[in-house]
Amino acid sequence: MAKDDDCPPSVGGDARGDRHLMQRAASSPLPRVVRSDALLAGASQLAILHNDTLYFLRETRFGKLILTK
Repeated sequence: MAKDDDCPPSVGGDARGDRHLMQRAASSPLPRVVRSDALLAGASQLAILHNDTLYFLRETRFGKLILTK
């Protein structure tokens, strides 16, 4: 097993907080992990352009994420 210092940083976050994900990644392929606070950067919603369609990722007042067209 890798030490905390040996884990590469996750996008927008600290690898030490996601140690269990990094350790599991060594044994099986996982998707890239991006923290929602890094994506939203203090805003309540984010526009995503995918295949010429605009989607909105927004955080509700209860802390849930919703993706809509």
